[in-house]
Amino acid sequence: MLTDENEAGIAMTIKNLDIRGKVCPYCLLDVKEETKTMKPGDELVITCDHPPAATKNIPDYAKDTGMTVETKKLGRGVWELHIVKK
Repeated sequence: MLTDENEAGIAMTIKNLDIRGKVCPYCLLDVKEETKTMKPGDELVITCDHPPAATKNIPDYAKDTGMTVETKKLGRGVWELHIVKK
């Protein structure tokens, strides 16, 4: 966990969550559990190797709950997702 400040000078926390090796629904359940404690401006960086979770389930959940999400493919079968709570 890392604490930093955003452009407005507000403290924010950056957490990392590695869910490689997990499949749905466990991927999404872990993400939901982590986002419960997030405050506005906090970021969750997720490393995932389960395609449905990385490309559909987690991004849909983030958007449906008002968070921003960015997905980046790191390599063969591995994605990194950045979720920021608004």
